Amino acid sequence: MRLALVTLAASAGLAAPAEASAHGRGPAVALDYRLRLAPTPDGLRVRILDGDRSLEASVASHARVLVRGYLHEPMLRFGAAGVFANASSPTAQGDRLVRPGSGWVRVAAGRRYAWHEHRLSPSGQRGSFSIPVQVDGLPGVIAGSFVRVPRPALWPWLTASVMLAGPVVAAAARRAHRLGLATGLGVAAGSAALATVIAFALRDRPAGDVGWVQIGTAAAVGLALGAPLVRLQGRRRAQAAGVTGAVAAAVTLASLPVFSHGVVISALPADVVRAACGLALVGGASAAALSLLPEFDA
Repeated sequence: MRLALVTLAASAGLAAPAEASAHGRGPAVALDYRLRLAPTPDGLRVRILDGDRSLEASVASHARVLVRGYLHEPMLRFGAAGVFANASSPTAQGDRLVRPGSGWVRVAAGRRYAWHEHRLSPSGQRGSFSIPVQVDGLPGVIAGSFVRVPRPALWPWLTASVMLAGPVVAAAARRAHRLGLATGLGVAAGSAALATVIAFALRDRPAGDVGWVQIGTAAAVGLALGAPLVRLQGRRRAQAAGVTGAVAAAVTLASLPVFSHGVVISALPADVVRAACGLALVGGASAAALSLLPEFDA
């Protein structure tokens, strides 16, 4: 049992969502609002990276772009030599794009750059944002709007959890069903947790890329937990299923915001993610509880 607990702690740490690379913030899985971008000036393309409310700007090869800060001061400069941040810009300093100083500091070698943009943080039910820019010396804006999305009703998911837990308790009352029940719940919960981690990593891109490290780590942990389920028999398989279920439930705790926010940042539909999270939590906890029964103890 001690080995199982060590495996649980290590696996949960590996499978937990990776931190955002910019400032140590954990990537978000759910939000209360949607952002919509207005058309941008020619030569400039922008997109919003949902996980961190970062803004990514790409500049055409023939264009030069200047992004201004809160005080309308020059903040970022895109050109042939790369992307430069103004070290004396209060906005650049506040967003930790560069250390306080003077002059322009190169922060990227290409013509694309993403940064956490505090002007994308809304208040109220509706609103808009506007970031002044200059494209080839001509004034323009990066503009858009946000709309708050209502929170989902919680009672359907609580009802579904009770409906799932009821048959589990009834089946667990029969000793002959416990081994198969623990194994099935562990596999189902582990699969659901793995699917949600990958779905979040495909959409939650604070650095502008897919979270391949997070996907690879989750796949490795899933393989490490799945192999004993195939290889072991009897009570040892039940113990392995319990560890898998406990890891699935522990990892999914970080995804609880999907039940209290209207926008789920995932490659899967919001309700599919919520159902998978519920299965990972309830099924995983049930598998862990079953594996602790005296008949499965070493």
